[in-house]
Amino acid sequence: MLKSPLAALILTSSLVACHDREVIAIPDTADIVKPGQMTVTGTATLDVSPDCADLTMTISADNIRPGTATAAVDAEEATLVGALAKLGVEPKDMKLSLVTLEPIYEPNPQGWAQIKVHTYRAQITVTATTRDFGKISTLMEAGADAGATAMSSQFRRSDLPELKKKVRDMALIAAKDKAKQTAGTLGIKLGRVISVAENPNGHMWSSAYFPQANMAETRNDSGVVLGGTMQPLTLEVMIGYELAREI
Repeated sequence: MLKSPLAALILTSSLVACHDREVIAIPDTADIVKPGQMTVTGTATLDVSPDCADLTMTISADNIRPGTATAAVDAEEATLVGALAKLGVEPKDMKLSLVTLEPIYEPNPQGWAQIKVHTYRAQITVTATTRDFGKISTLMEAGADAGATAMSSQFRRSDLPELKKKVRDMALIAAKDKAKQTAGTLGIKLGRVISVAENPNGHMWSSAYFPQANMAETRNDSGVVLGGTMQPLTLEVMIGYELAREI
């Protein structure tokens, strides 16, 4: 007799508890219509030429005493800097790029190095920048007279970072104009920008220096001016748009 009222009480409580719960409906994601998308590209190119050259000159001195070798190469550096200054290279355009001091070991008759120091070699590398390409040969001659044992030249554009910004702006404007034209012709409306990517092309975007293969221009007076030809600075950008929903 006690089982039936108790069972009825439990059943009633369960029904009340179920009745008080809030039922949340989960929408079917298949019914959600995603807005369309459109991707456009814009490309810009700016031809640039070098406006300065970096001359790298290495001087060295050997001595059995490392301190003496270092002092000797310091004296050579002072001579080199003085010679370059006389030719019009300003102090701000000269920098000390590398300093090394290494032991030179004595070889034995079998050709492999013994653990015996023959001498110490001190080396200093100086980089001088000039904007007058006609002075390059004269500057190198001064370097040789000052004791430079190795010399090289590379050409670059001093305002390359600013030129890259200009090309990027040009490419973005080209992509934006293309998107507006496409949307207008197709009768659609553009929504928010959902992606932006860029693809640089050519040698100049990833390198500070002009390619070595393009370093010579011949003048009408049969002389040679080092400096190089024009190089393209090219960038392609991709912009993804979300299409506006029709209301």
